Amino acid sequence: MPTQPFTRPRSPARWRSSAGRVVGAGLVLAGVFFGGVTAADMGYPNGHKGDAGTLTVQECRTQFERVGSSRHRHARPVDTCTGAFRADRGGAAVEDATVETPAKFEPGTELGVQKTDYRFVMIEEQWIWRSLAIVCVAVCAVVAGLFCLLTGFGSRRGPGFREAWRRVPGGVAVRYVLAGVGGLAALGAGAALLVDGIVR
Repeated sequence: MPTQPFTRPRSPARWRSSAGRVVGAGLVLAGVFFGGVTAADMGYPNGHKGDAGTLTVQECRTQFERVGSSRHRHARPVDTCTGAFRADRGGAAVEDATVETPAKFEPGTELGVQKTDYRFVMIEEQWIWRSLAIVCVAVCAVVAGLFCLLTGFGSRRGPGFREAWRRVPGGVAVRYVLAGVGGLAALGAGAALLVDGIVR
């Protein structure tokens, strides 16, 4: 009789560990993407990106934007102002530049605005703190993802947290690094959100 080649069945524990590593890879990718995009945009307030300048308001208007899910949509008021933009470093003025603003302003008001590759943005202190909070949350996601990648934690029937914590390669040193970076990022996110709520 012809013999069938022997194949070793994959153990359920190894499959569950792989599922946890897939979750970890997703968290790392999401954290790197959103954190990187937000960190890059934070170059606008300090002048490392875009063109800083002044927009002289000609008129402001309120439009209503539909937001929410298909079942729970509602209209969100959005204020925009249009005017002439002049960059601080000189050059031709941009007429009919439009920027989203926190409120309506009287004609003739001068607003500090950044010209990006695609649009005009008004940089506020709230925007800076909110962006910092997003970066910190992204760092937390990366740390959690690395923990799942290293240990297989995160699947429904995978190892528990204590068991996974003992599995971290590198021993105590790596555990302290993960815990320290994740803890500092969480504290940073909380502080940024707290300041954002105070200055709102």
